[in-house]
Amino acid sequence: MQSHWNRSAWRRASLAAFVLSLGLLAAAGAEEPAEAPVVPRPVELDRLLKLPAPTQVSRERIGNASQNEWRSRFTSARLEHAAAQTALDAAQLKMGEAATETESWQIAPPGAAVTGASDAPVNYPLRQEIRRQREELARSERSLQELTIEADLAGVPGSWRE
Repeated sequence: MQSHWNRSAWRRASLAAFVLSLGLLAAAGAEEPAEAPVVPRPVELDRLLKLPAPTQVSRERIGNASQNEWRSRFTSARLEHAAAQTALDAAQLKMGEAATETESWQIAPPGAAVTGASDAPVNYPLRQEIRRQREELARSERSLQELTIEADLAGVPGSWRE
C-alpha cells in the first residue's frame, strides 16, 4: 500500500512540474509584444438559419441547376423507382406461382434436409431476387426523397419537379 501512495505522489509532482513548465513557456511568450486579439463579429442566429429569399436567387438557375436539369433529375429518379417497383412485383408474382406448384409452402435454407419430395422448399434464388429487389426499391425511394429535400431547401418550384 505504501508503494501506491508513492506512485500517486510521484504522479502529482510530475503533473505539477509539467503545468509549471507550461506556465513558464506561456510567460516567456507573453513578454513579446502581441498583436491585439481579433474579436469575431457576432452573427445573428436567425440570419444563419434562414433560407435565402426568392428574390436573392436567380430564376434561371436554382441550386446550381436549371429548370431542365431539375426536371431531368426528378424524371430519372421516378423512372428508377417505377422500374424497381415493377421488378419487385414480377419477382413476387414468380414466387407466388412457384408456391402454388408445390403442395406445401415450406421455406428451408439451401442444403437443409427435406422430408419427402412434396416438402420441397420454395425456390431459394427467387427469394434472394425478391430481397435484392426490395433493397433496390428502398434505395430508389431514399434517392427520390433526398432529391425532394434538396429541391425543397433550394426553393425549386413545383413546376420544375414534373
